Amino acid sequence: MDNSSVCSPNATFCEGDSCLVTESNFNAILSTVMSTVLTILLAMVMFSMGCNVEINKFLGHIKRPWGIFVGFLCQFGIMPLTGFILSVASGILPVQAVVVLIMGCCPGGTGSNILAYWIDGDMDL
Repeated sequence: MDNSSVCSPNATFCEGDSCLVTESNFNAILSTVMSTVLTILLAMVMFSMGCNVEINKFLGHIKRPWGIFVGFLCQFGIMPLTGFILSVASGILPVQAVVVLIMGCCPGGTGSNILAYWIDGDMDL
């Protein structure tokens, strides 16, 4: 009798009509490992970007906060407005429009920090 038609390909023990398939928790383990590793890597990147800040330059930006105001205006004014305009122009669902608006308000900060570091941008700002 050919057991291949009766048993699952993942079966570890087949005898007649009964098959034993071991439960695999590989996805749960992989998810835990990936979230732990990615959290640690993100913390290391953000900490290293923070170590690159010079206190004198930072205080200079606090005394003359034009760069901070421009960044704030772009982050919470222009980018959400652009996301809103794109979502209206695209005609997407309201739930998707909310997601576009939220992503306009809070894009990935780590990526922008790394790019600013690579091009010798002002990390203190």
